[in-house]
Amino acid sequence: MTKLAGPEADPSRRVDLVSRLVGAALTLLLVLLVGRVFQLQVAPADELRPHMGTRMTSVAEPAARGDILDQRGRPLAMSTFGYRAVVDPVEFANPPEEALGMLSRALDLPEDRLGTEIVGAMAFNENAKVANAELGEGVTPTPLKRFVVVSEVLDDSRLEAIRRLDRKKCPGVHLEVRPVRGSLAESLVGPILGRTFFDPSGKETGLMGVEKKLNDQVRPEDGRFRYVRDASGRPLWIDSEGYRAPKPGKDARLSIDLEIQRFVTEELTRGVDEARAQGGRCIILDPNTGEVLAMADLIRHVADAVPYDWVHPIPKDAQPGKPRYIIIPPDEMREKHPDLPALHKNRCVEQVYEPGSTFKCFMWSATTELGLADPAEIVNTEGGHWTTPYGRYIEDVHKYDSLTWAEVLVHSSNIGMSKVTRRMSDQQMRSAVLRFGFGRRTGIDLGGESAGLVTSAKGWGVYTQTSVAMGHEVCVTPVQMVRAFSAFARTGSRAGTIPAIRLTAADPEDPALNIETRVLPPAIADLTRQTLRGVTHNLDQKLAARNPPEAGWRYELFGKSGTAQIPLTDPPPGKKRPKGSDGYFRNQYNSSFIAGGPVENPRLVCIVVIDDPAPELIPRKMHYGAQVAGPVVRRIMERALTYLGLPASPPPSPDRPVGD
Repeated sequence: MTKLAGPEADPSRRVDLVSRLVGAALTLLLVLLVGRVFQLQVAPADELRPHMGTRMTSVAEPAARGDILDQRGRPLAMSTFGYRAVVDPVEFANPPEEALGMLSRALDLPEDRLGTEIVGAMAFNENAKVANAELGEGVTPTPLKRFVVVSEVLDDSRLEAIRRLDRKKCPGVHLEVRPVRGSLAESLVGPILGRTFFDPSGKETGLMGVEKKLNDQVRPEDGRFRYVRDASGRPLWIDSEGYRAPKPGKDARLSIDLEIQRFVTEELTRGVDEARAQGGRCIILDPNTGEVLAMADLIRHVADAVPYDWVHPIPKDAQPGKPRYIIIPPDEMREKHPDLPALHKNRCVEQVYEPGSTFKCFMWSATTELGLADPAEIVNTEGGHWTTPYGRYIEDVHKYDSLTWAEVLVHSSNIGMSKVTRRMSDQQMRSAVLRFGFGRRTGIDLGGESAGLVTSAKGWGVYTQTSVAMGHEVCVTPVQMVRAFSAFARTGSRAGTIPAIRLTAADPEDPALNIETRVLPPAIADLTRQTLRGVTHNLDQKLAARNPPEAGWRYELFGKSGTAQIPLTDPPPGKKRPKGSDGYFRNQYNSSFIAGGPVENPRLVCIVVIDDPAPELIPRKMHYGAQVAGPVVRRIMERALTYLGLPASPPPSPDRPVGD
């Protein structure tokens, strides 16, 4: 038998030949396919151009905004992530009625409200498609609306309802990840924290308060990754070099101590309620570091208070409370959003008041520093009634024929202060006021801070000189007062200096801690502190007759009380001050008390201002600062110093008598 020659005679060679032919055909097909893809990318047909787009998608990976903590690391504001519902009108069901009903039930929102947004976007898209089809070559088409927000961040039940939607009957509904800024202490520190908002780029940004001040520190940097998608938009693979990890914002630690803030709020609320006052303010400061440990501002609704009558002044013989006017300027955001304290004005830094006798310690120390008076000098206080050489009548609450210069401060003699401080020139007194920091902002960096009011050098005269000596014709904020009072609360070589105010926790290595302003020599500051012990000694004696702690007070304080009529606000448009008005709300007062302690080594300074104590307290002389604000300061300082773990003040001794 003759054997066949050629590939057909060898099966293996035949398989090899077929494989080569198939491989060549596939290679040719692949080349044609790549060529076609290249041709479509480089020179597509005109009808395909509107449908072209990149197959690369870039997606942001959100990072969390840094937490804001209190001085001891307790969280005050923190960020989490939630979901909100959005709709793509291009994908949404058409006709939309059934889908809108399903979405309305899932979100528990009115169907007509959803329909207005979604159907409106769908109608816009239809009109845009018609308009785009008629555009000439080279004209940019109108983009379609692909994103309609239909909810805020969803709670768990609404989120689950959206996830259970029938996507065939209700297509185009998606969930968007959204950062959520929350606070566990909104009611306590809301006005200090402030708020955030989403800027036009979609970034969460500080709007007010420390959220704004510390925005650069706590702001995160979102991550990003890129992936290639198929024609249906589904991910195929992630670009190996297209990933950037998210960077969360850095945490920020405030000077606020949440526990001190809590019982400041408790005691201030109690004080305002007991005085049936229109409001109250309180600040606690560490005088050594300038750290604000607590800041509270309360407003109490008083049913019988009415808007001021800009036409008819109150007669001079009118009884207190008849009528009782609203003395706190309106706060539009507080009225609109009573449950959002972060939006409310912070009157501790924004609203000024006349400090009354609490201001006397500054004028007393300035006069003493200039050598114009000695603490032991006897001052004729005229039995409590005196008319100045230029005809102004002045009266003291407590009537004395004479007092030492030290007793003038302790017993708050208007006559004694007016007589002795007049030894200063106008320029000397005004310079002293400015030196303590009044008339300019503290730099606390909370929005709306007021600089206060100090009479100009040109307008300063004998009337001003007398008024300022008693804490009138000068307007201050509580934060200015605690900073200035720190001059008496610092010891050693730092006595007589005031610190830079701060809302962030102090770092011992921070050079800013060494920023201070000298306002008095150390010896004068120490002398003033020791003299002010007599004021708090008198306060403690008054409290002993009321309801002191069973074990007595642990800490000895030094401080000053003050009571001053409340200046009128600016008249509304078209109105002016009534004839016969002296520029004040008659029979309505701001009653305040400022103190530091413990006296042997001060750690805290506290001020309380009670806005307009009840008119029925006035006939009983119970509306004064020592009566309504003093007890609040005493309780706050006792709790705060105990909380800080300070040892009790040593008892008085013959070498160290109380009040000397």
